[in-house]
Amino acid sequence: MRKFLCILSTLIFLSSCAVISEKAAQKADKENAYLSTFLNKPFANINQAFGKPTQTLTENNQTVQVYEVKRAVFDCQRKFTVDNKNIVTGFISTCWD
Repeated sequence: MRKFLCILSTLIFLSSCAVISEKAAQKADKENAYLSTFLNKPFANINQAFGKPTQTLTENNQTVQVYEVKRAVFDCQRKFTVDNKNIVTGFISTCWD
């Protein structure tokens, strides 16, 4: 009986992890789709949407604008690469909601 309960708990735990992983992937896809709308557009569009960047870095002749968001559960960060013509050329995000 104890072995059965152990196996049952393990199966429930694994299925819960799969559901959480799937929801995180869906939120990440939604975030990436939204941020993709800023690609190849002027950096001013990002300033209008997110305000002033938290940090400005320079990497490989491009500017990286960093936006940090403090949340109750976890902090997240969006990084946008901007070329010398102030056009957004890429992004990385750890924000999913």
